Amino acid sequence: MKVPYFRSLAFRISLLAGICCLLLCFVLTYVSYRHLTSQVYDELNAVENMFHSPLMLQINEIEKSKVESKKNAEAYKTVPEVVQVQGEMDRAASSDLVENAYMFYPDWTTEDGQPALLNLLSNSELYDGGELPAMSYVPQPALYDALKEAEASGYSVTKPYTDDLGTWISAISAIRDKDGKLVAFAGLDFNYKLIQSILHKRLIESITAGVVAGVIFMILLSIAVRISLRGINRLSTLAQNAANGDLSGQLTIKSGGEIGLLGENFNAMIGNLRSLIEHIAESSRQVSGASEKLLNGAAETVQATQAISGSIEQLSSRSEEQLVGAQENSRAMYEITTGIQRIAESAGESSRGSEEAMQWTAEGNQHMQQNLAQMAQALSEIRQGVQAMTSLKALSEEIGAITKMIAEVTNRTNLLALNASIEASRAGEHGRGFAVVSREIRTLAEQSKVSSEQIDELIGRVQQETQSAFVAMDRGMVEVEAIETVVQKADQAFQQLALTVQMVAAQMVDVSAVSEEMSAGSEEVSASITEMAEQSRMTSEMTKSISAASERQLATMSEVTETATRLNGMSGELQQAVEKFKL
Repeated sequence: MKVPYFRSLAFRISLLAGICCLLLCFVLTYVSYRHLTSQVYDELNAVENMFHSPLMLQINEIEKSKVESKKNAEAYKTVPEVVQVQGEMDRAASSDLVENAYMFYPDWTTEDGQPALLNLLSNSELYDGGELPAMSYVPQPALYDALKEAEASGYSVTKPYTDDLGTWISAISAIRDKDGKLVAFAGLDFNYKLIQSILHKRLIESITAGVVAGVIFMILLSIAVRISLRGINRLSTLAQNAANGDLSGQLTIKSGGEIGLLGENFNAMIGNLRSLIEHIAESSRQVSGASEKLLNGAAETVQATQAISGSIEQLSSRSEEQLVGAQENSRAMYEITTGIQRIAESAGESSRGSEEAMQWTAEGNQHMQQNLAQMAQALSEIRQGVQAMTSLKALSEEIGAITKMIAEVTNRTNLLALNASIEASRAGEHGRGFAVVSREIRTLAEQSKVSSEQIDELIGRVQQETQSAFVAMDRGMVEVEAIETVVQKADQAFQQLALTVQMVAAQMVDVSAVSEEMSAGSEEVSASITEMAEQSRMTSEMTKSISAASERQLATMSEVTETATRLNGMSGELQQAVEKFKL
């Protein structure tokens, strides 16, 4: 399959080299731009030096101009010394780079609170704009800094700055006499836009040259890379044929270097692969024959192992059934022996219990006789209590009658006391003592009435409680009579129970002797069955071990069979894969 050019190694190498070339062009262009900028500033410095040097030879004329310009603003037109210095201004301004040439008085003044200088002379164009000699001028901050630096060091160049007339770069120098006295400031204004246009023009020329050189270099490099990589294309074709199974190809590369070494290594690799495939084909044929023999032997072994495993499983199943039966017989005999022992123990305990029951029956009969006597005595006492309650009821009724009579007497006494009080009030002073006595009698009569009412209430309660007690005693007597009848019947039952217990005690002695004989015989039988169960268990375990071993062997042989089958299939697939190669 042919690789598209835009994804090929030649394209990527060419692209990378082109990018590096463009980066190099950009770097060189930047360096060139910086160099051009430096050259331009050097030219500015040279122009300013050419302007400054003649002025240093005209100190006297400058001093004369300082005096005359203050006297007459148009002295630059008539005074010879001033005209001579003015000519230097106009000659400097005629340069292509210089826009303005001027001089300032050295003394600083102020205008509207800002530092200012007086114009000394300048080129004629500034006069036309209103900048006349001896006029005050407030410099821009950048120009002010340059003037201060020139005053200190003798020379300074401003950074680009803007005023009402445009954007400038100014070069300022200090004019001093032979004694070092500052005579004036001289300056040149360079048009910054003009400088920028010159720099841009040269920059575009450098970029154009670099791009053209880069494109030419990329084209030449791409052609050289494609020519150099022709051997790799032939190598790719042979590698694709090898991937499809054709190992008969041979790469011939006459060029030396890395590509020639790559071709030699590829030919060596194809030769080694060809030898390896031949060896694999021979080995796969041998493995296929061995796997067929192994598969046949494994199949026969599996059949024999399955037959042995089936017989052992039947033997193991019967051994387990025998073991289960022996264990069940052992458990049954153990339970029978345990039951007989319990019967013997129960018979002995029953015999002893029967003797104790006879004793308890005799004692119970005595207690029943005592209960009968006590019940008869209690019945007699209850009857006496009933008679006493009857007498108490009668006495309570008599007390109630007496209480009623006392209440009637109290009512009459109270009435008499009331009548006496009325008569005493009629008698006036003579009956006052009788009135007091009658009040006392009336008070005692009322207290007697209250007491008689309380007694009557208490008598009523006593009669009510007496009636309840009488009813309860009557019921108790009936119940005691019933209990007496039951106790008599229980006494008869105890006597019959004593006779039965004596008979059971005699029979339990015989049962205890027979149970002891049966327990001894069952223990011997249980020991024999336990021994037989242990032998059956050992036989079953040995059978299980043999069965497990045969199953493991059968599983192993099954795995061997599957492995042999897979090996046979893999050797067949390997032979098919090897046949695809063309040697």
